[in-house]
Amino acid sequence: MEQLYDVVVAGGGMAGVIAAVSAARLGCRTLLIEKNAMLGGLGTSGLMTMVMTSRQWFSGFGKTLIDRLIAQGDAYIIDDYPVKDYQRIPFDGEAMKRALDSLLLSSGAELLLYSNIIGIDKENGRITALRVSGGEGEFRISARLFIDSTGDGQLAYYAGEDFDVGDESGNVQAPTMTAYYSGIDFERYEAFLKTFEGKGEGIPKVNMIRELVPKAVADGTLSVCDLHHPGIFRISPCFNVGVMNAGHIYGAECVSPKGLTEATVTGRKMAKEYLDFYRRYIPGFEHAYMTNTCSTLGLRETRRIRGKYITTFDDKASYRKFEDAVMRYDGGAVSDVHASSASREAYDAYYKLFTSREGLREYDWAELPYRSLLAGRTENLLLAGRCVSADRKTQGQLRIMGYCLMMGQAAGTAAAVSTQDIAVPEKINIHVLQNQLKKDGMVI
Repeated sequence: MEQLYDVVVAGGGMAGVIAAVSAARLGCRTLLIEKNAMLGGLGTSGLMTMVMTSRQWFSGFGKTLIDRLIAQGDAYIIDDYPVKDYQRIPFDGEAMKRALDSLLLSSGAELLLYSNIIGIDKENGRITALRVSGGEGEFRISARLFIDSTGDGQLAYYAGEDFDVGDESGNVQAPTMTAYYSGIDFERYEAFLKTFEGKGEGIPKVNMIRELVPKAVADGTLSVCDLHHPGIFRISPCFNVGVMNAGHIYGAECVSPKGLTEATVTGRKMAKEYLDFYRRYIPGFEHAYMTNTCSTLGLRETRRIRGKYITTFDDKASYRKFEDAVMRYDGGAVSDVHASSASREAYDAYYKLFTSREGLREYDWAELPYRSLLAGRTENLLLAGRCVSADRKTQGQLRIMGYCLMMGQAAGTAAAVSTQDIAVPEKINIHVLQNQLKKDGMVI
């Protein structure tokens, strides 16, 4: 099996789906390759069935998708989220799977699930084909342009691109094992949360975790004192089911199969520990039970590819604007960089950065330059999603689902413009790209 496409997208997470849709809608023969059984990445197989978005700057095809789910009753906005710049939108995971299938296939893009990219062919600075393994053996897929939306930067890695992993010592933001819990009395739980109002500077849930988690560690219910336990979120106000990031897996090595195996096994054990913790300490969970854990570990950080431009935290903090901007995102010196260890110092550093309001401007924004979507050495490779070319603090914010949807649209549209212009992505007319993005609902 060897076919020629205009655009091949590697990875079917949120960024990859929108990238493929954007390219196909503009007339490109497009293929999306995904190793798992479903589209949506961490939003479906990862069970993180809640979109985190900017309140002001979420736009484009991704917003249209989420708005449609809300209108159908398959998603809803949590109005009382305490971080006012962002909003949380829980959704029905099965509805999201169907919506992504329909969105992709109706765009004219083709889809291959159960397909692992195991290498590439590269000549004269260009990828010529992907080497793919499936149920019928190995085969090649050729294309003019490729988009890496694997999250891990797998395609860029095969292409020999430079990259960074984690902090200066290679420590990454700790992943989590996401789990579903049912049988929860949310009214009793929410009433219990209110008893922690005023117990410290944090919001009630944070104060609850700070008080109860150390007790649970002392009595042996929990094995790790994770002061940054993210808690549980109700999937729908109509049902007693919650989704939980069931504790950080500190010290995880998230690139190698061995490291991922160890982290995943540990995560499943921790998911049961947190069920026991909630049953023992928190009213409303006495009859709760765990229905399932995720099949894709909740990774926050692996490879960050060094593209034509590395967007910096100073760019974000200073609300920098770029002539080649392809999307807006929330600026200011704040980011969601989860700690790499369970130490109190690491948690305090996370909390200080996440709650920083220094220099925030209510109606201003930072801009992501197109050059951060361009691979550094491979002229026909674009980046979208978690592996975007950004420093660690900036990636800590850009990795959230809403921004990944927007990056996917920018990369897919750029690929289409490149095909139309018969030019490598770096040489396209940026104004043509920006005008097309605006036409398709992106705010630039």
